[in-house]
Amino acid sequence: AAPLPASRPVPQFQAQPRQEPGLGGDFWKDLPPPQLPAGAAPQDAWRPAGALPPGQLPHGHSIVLPQQVQAGRTLSIGREHTNDIVLDDPLVSRRHARLDPPTATTLAVLHDLGSFNGTFVNGHRLEGAIQLAVGSEVIFGNQTFRWDGHQLVASATAHEFTLYADGLTQVVAGGKRLIENISFQLKPRSLTAVIGPSGAGKSTLLGALTGLKPASHGRVIWQGHDLYQHYAQLRFQIGLVPQQDILHPQLRVRQGLRFAAQLRLPPDTTAQEWDARVHHVASQLQLVQRLDNRIGTQLSGGQRKRVSIATELLTAPPLLFLDEPTSGLDPGLDLEVMRQLRSLADDGRVVMVVTHSVLALDVCDDVLVLAPGGRIAYFGPPDGVLAHFGRSNYPEVFDLLDDPDLWQRIPVPQHAVDTSSMARQSYAAAVPAPPRQSVTRQLSTLVKRNLAVVLADRLLLGMLLLLPLILGGLSRLVPGSNGLSLDESRTRRTLPDGTVVDSFATGEASQRLIVLIVAACLMGTALAIRELVGERPIFKREYAVGLSPGVYFTSKVVVLGTAAFLQGLVVTFLATVGLPGADGGLGTLRVAIAIAALAFTMVVIGLALSALVTSSEQTMPALVGLVMLQLVLSGALFEIAGRPVLEQIAWLSPSRWGYAASASAMDLVRETEGTDEEDWIALGGAGHYVMDLGVLGVLCLVSFVVGLLLVRRSATSED
Repeated sequence: AAPLPASRPVPQFQAQPRQEPGLGGDFWKDLPPPQLPAGAAPQDAWRPAGALPPGQLPHGHSIVLPQQVQAGRTLSIGREHTNDIVLDDPLVSRRHARLDPPTATTLAVLHDLGSFNGTFVNGHRLEGAIQLAVGSEVIFGNQTFRWDGHQLVASATAHEFTLYADGLTQVVAGGKRLIENISFQLKPRSLTAVIGPSGAGKSTLLGALTGLKPASHGRVIWQGHDLYQHYAQLRFQIGLVPQQDILHPQLRVRQGLRFAAQLRLPPDTTAQEWDARVHHVASQLQLVQRLDNRIGTQLSGGQRKRVSIATELLTAPPLLFLDEPTSGLDPGLDLEVMRQLRSLADDGRVVMVVTHSVLALDVCDDVLVLAPGGRIAYFGPPDGVLAHFGRSNYPEVFDLLDDPDLWQRIPVPQHAVDTSSMARQSYAAAVPAPPRQSVTRQLSTLVKRNLAVVLADRLLLGMLLLLPLILGGLSRLVPGSNGLSLDESRTRRTLPDGTVVDSFATGEASQRLIVLIVAACLMGTALAIRELVGERPIFKREYAVGLSPGVYFTSKVVVLGTAAFLQGLVVTFLATVGLPGADGGLGTLRVAIAIAALAFTMVVIGLALSALVTSSEQTMPALVGLVMLQLVLSGALFEIAGRPVLEQIAWLSPSRWGYAASASAMDLVRETEGTDEEDWIALGGAGHYVMDLGVLGVLCLVSFVVGLLLVRRSATSED
C-alpha cells in the first residue's frame, strides 16, 4: 500500500514588511499579550494530554483527556463519553476521529471517521487519514490541538485568541470604496460597538469580518490564520445575528430552537442532546421561563432578539457578530440586550455589535466609529469618544463626521493603526460552501417545521379551511340544477331536411367550471405568494450555515402544494355535491383532479413570485394580476382557440390546461364535423384529458426550476 501523506507544516504568513518604522508585516505578533480579567487565573498556551481537568470552558465546551496515554494505544476522539478523548462540543461528531500512535518506524496517523464538520490538519480538511508531523495543528469543531510527536496537546482555547482586522478595503463596481483601510484588534472576552452615520459601511465591515462577503483587499486574522484562506476550518467559530429575527414568530421558543438545532448540529446528535443544547443556551440568555412562549406574540422585542442570539449560540461560536440587535427597541430593552451581550463576552467570547444606539455604549470595552466612506474615525474606550472629537454629545459627533475636512484633522488613536502601505492580498474566490446534512434529513426537518408553522398560524390555518368553503359556496349560486352534467340538459330537435340532432345547454356547467378555475388559481397563489419573501432573513442565515436552497424550496412545495391540492378536491366536492355529475360521476372525479392539479401548480408559481419580489408589499398586486391573467387566458370566459398569438400565449398559462382538462372530463367541447373552430385541446376523451394534465405537469416542473433559481439568487442578494 502507498504510504500516507505527511501533514503539511502549519502555514506561515509571508507578508511584506510595512514601511512604517517599528511595525513588521505580521504586526499582531508584536502587540502585547491580552490581559486577563481581574481574578482570572493565568493559563498555559498549550496543555499536555491528561493535564486539563474536566469541566466547562467559558463558552460552553469541556474536554476530558485520559490521565495517561499508554504507549502504542489507539485513541478514539469524539463527543460521546466512551471515547478516549471526549470533546463536549456541539460541532464534534459522536465518533469524530481516531489517532494511531507512532511506532519506532512510522509517524502517528490521524483518521477522520466521516465527521460532519470535518477534521482540519494545518488548515486543510482531512479526507481519510494523514501522518502527523511534529507541530501539526489539528482542529475538531471549536477545539484546537497540536501534535508534539507523542501526544495531542490542547491549544489555548478559542476564547483566549484575539481577532485582527488588517487593512480591510471593499471596492465595488465603478471603483467605489465602501470601506477603506480598516485595521483594529478585538481583544479576548471583549464587547466592541461599531457606530457611525448611515452609509459609513458598518454592514459592509460586518460582512468582511465574518467572511460572508470577503474584503477586496486586506485580511482578517483569527487564531493566527487568515480567515479568508482558512474559511472552511474557521467558519464554525463565527456566529452572526442579522438585524431581522431569524426564527418563525408563529413557533414557540422551544420549537424554534429545536428545529434550528436539528439543522445546524451534526446528524448523529440525538433528540435528548437537542433538548439539552436548547436548554443550555436558553439558560445562558435567561430564556428558560420563556421556552413555551410564542415568539411573535408572547415575547418582548428584547426577548425576541435574545432568541435570535440563542439560535447562533447553539453551535457555541467563540466569535459573535450582531447587526443592529437593538433596532426598534425602547431604551430599557436596548440596555437589556447590551447587558446580555456584555455577559456573553465575559463568558469567553469576542463580541462585536453594529448599532445606531449610543445609550448603552458604556458596557462595551471599545467603540469603533466609522465615518462616511468607510474609514475609521475613532477606535478606543467608550468614555473617550466625545473627548476625542471635542463634542459634548453623539449627535454633534455625527454632524462632525459629515464634514471630512473637520474630522480628518483629528488623529486616529494608535490602536487602530494605518496599514495603507502594507502589501495586501486580493480575494476573488467565492466563499466555500459549508457542510450540508443529507437531503432527506434537511427535507424531513423543514417539512416538519413548515407543518408546525402552518398549524400554529391561526390566520393561515383559517384561510386553508375557510377559503374552499367560501369558494365552494359561491359556486352554488350558479342558477340551475344540472351541476357539471351535460346529459341532463340535452334537447332533441329536427332540422328542415328531417335530420334529428341533439343540442346541449352548456351554460350552467361552464359557469360552474369558471368558478372552480378561479378558486384553484386564487387558493394556490394566495397560499404561497407571501411565503418566501416573508421569511427571507431566516432562509439567508440558514443558507449561510449549510441549508440547501433546493431542499428549502422543495419543502415549501411539498407542504403548501399538498394543502392546495386538498383544497382543490374540497372546493370541487362542495361545488358538485348533490348535483348530477359529469359522465355519471367519473367525469366529476376527473374534474376534481384537474382543479387540484391546477391549484398545486399555482402554488409553485406563487412561490417563484415570492422569491422574485423584494418586499411583502409587492405581493398583493402580483396576486391580483396573476389571478386575473389566469382567468383571461383560461379560455373559460371567451373563445381562445383560433385566435393567433393569443392562443399561443395562453399555452403558457396553467389555467388554460387546467380548464382544458376539466372541459375534456366533462365533454364540454364537442367536435363539429366540417369545421376546425372547436377548442381542440379541450375535446372530450381520455387522450385529451391525459395530454392536458401532462402539459400542466410540464408547466409545473418549469415553474419549479425557475423558482429554485430565484431562491438561489435571493440567498446571496443584498435585499
